[in-house]
Amino acid sequence: MGLALKAYAKLNLTLAITGRRPDGYHTLRSLVVAVDWADEVHLEPIPKKRIELRTMPDLHIPHGENLVYRAAELLWRQFSPREGVRIVLLKDIPVGAGLGGGSSDAAATLVGLNELWGLGLSTEELKGFARELGADVPFFLGESPAWMEGIGDLLRPAREEIPPVFLVVVPPFPCPTSEVYRIYDELAEPAPGPTEVFPNDLWPAAIRLRPELSGYMEKLQGLGEIGVGMSGSGSALFAAFDGEDVAEWAMDELLGQKVKGRLKLVRPRIRGYEFLR
Repeated sequence: MGLALKAYAKLNLTLAITGRRPDGYHTLRSLVVAVDWADEVHLEPIPKKRIELRTMPDLHIPHGENLVYRAAELLWRQFSPREGVRIVLLKDIPVGAGLGGGSSDAAATLVGLNELWGLGLSTEELKGFARELGADVPFFLGESPAWMEGIGDLLRPAREEIPPVFLVVVPPFPCPTSEVYRIYDELAEPAPGPTEVFPNDLWPAAIRLRPELSGYMEKLQGLGEIGVGMSGSGSALFAAFDGEDVAEWAMDELLGQKVKGRLKLVRPRIRGYEFLR
């Protein structure tokens, strides 16, 4: 019998670059929260001893680069389960937007296969495998919100009060993480971020890469909310609100302006995944 999980997106409410390691990786400190914008990961046992993966819609990512396939392969090689698995990934979280969809999908795959194959791994043991897949992946296995440090792999629970609802705007273009960090390194004196409430050190680099982001941010700043920010390296922007009514009004305002891209109201979750059945 198969099972399915929701794999939630994340928002970086704050992001500060704290340094750079000798291997080139940047270190950071970021307040991160899981939110209820989700992909779905469906897992079904199959008699053939292999991993099958289908993504809907098709992302045209080779298996070797797909984090879901790599997560399954990691557990497969370690534990040699008696049966194979067919994975169907239903994508809704935009790609290349700083919302962590790929990392969340990988984390949900680890959790789901731990259950499907009866591996009996603890959350901390699963985080060990998650670190091999990417710096963001462990966050989706633990408590939310959390402070993320190091290269993203060091986590501790956050006790800060998180707004109850966010309006997320994803422009119709990505901001490749590697490009944003490259520009960040080139900027000798980066300009300040868009807001003091939700600061993000990568904002100046993101708008250098995609100047159009400034126009989107200006529209969000005019809505009278708690504050605005950018998630990760972009391109997703967000505005935080005290309640659903004002957030829905703000969304209607942007829809009325025919803002291009995807708009979605999201709410915090206590962790990055949830079993569906």
